[in-house]
Amino acid sequence: MGSVARKGAAKVLEPPLEPEEEAQLEVVEETPEEAEEARLRAERREARQARTQQLRAEAKEAVQRGNLSEEPDRPPSKNQRGRRRAALPEGGPSPKAQQLEEAVGRRDGPRYRQRLERAEVAYEQGDYHKAWRALDGMAKDAPKVPEVRELTGLALYRLGRWELAARELEAFRELTGRIDLHPVLADCHRAQHRWADVDELWAELRASGASAAVLAEGRIVAAGALGDRGDYTEAVQLLSANFQRPRLPKEHHLRQAYALADLYEQAGEIPRARELFGWLRDQDELYVDVAERLASLR
Repeated sequence: MGSVARKGAAKVLEPPLEPEEEAQLEVVEETPEEAEEARLRAERREARQARTQQLRAEAKEAVQRGNLSEEPDRPPSKNQRGRRRAALPEGGPSPKAQQLEEAVGRRDGPRYRQRLERAEVAYEQGDYHKAWRALDGMAKDAPKVPEVRELTGLALYRLGRWELAARELEAFRELTGRIDLHPVLADCHRAQHRWADVDELWAELRASGASAAVLAEGRIVAAGALGDRGDYTEAVQLLSANFQRPRLPKEHHLRQAYALADLYEQAGEIPRARELFGWLRDQDELYVDVAERLASLR
């Protein structure tokens, strides 16, 4: 019997309470503070669940980016050089970076801060058009404010405005030296078939000592870009390097496994694709479309 069954059996075997014992039981009412705490916990739980669903939808989009993107007017050649990038600022943000109030002045600072906060709320709620409307023009008025360039870039990315999003996120990179948005920035370049930029950003990310989750996202984009070019062997090698199926996988493990299974299928390695999609189904049978993908490989 499993642990759940054992708990159920234990509950059934508990002796019934005597009448006088039942009378002693009182319903404990929550204090207003406890009720508020419970409400906040529920909201955070719902937010986490919504974010998980969004991440899983993005997992499917990530492996399809090359097919979803529009063909550029002039497809860049395989050997095209990437854009010229300044080295990442060392020891913290670039001296050029500014606070919002410093950029727009103390008089206009509160108004711009309110716009930024409205954009942040809209973005968190998934209303990217509303976030973009709140941000419209802010990057021009405050070009050296990292939080403005970051949120503008992310909103544009969600709207599929790859070129404009890349411009904002490149500025964010130079202002802050942060690499946690490199996967998003690389994905913008991937959608435009700017392969050299994807490769350069992946090399920079790999050398940066980023977290496992950020590295996994960067690896997915870099390998996906190789797959877009038909380099399936190299793509599989990159995405499968050091990849293990942990006993208690985190979200980035599942995302990497999904992308790798997709590449296996594209490369014609059907048994491996079937095995990995099967593992994903065992972790969560409702994960993205693994049930359908697995059924199609039989």
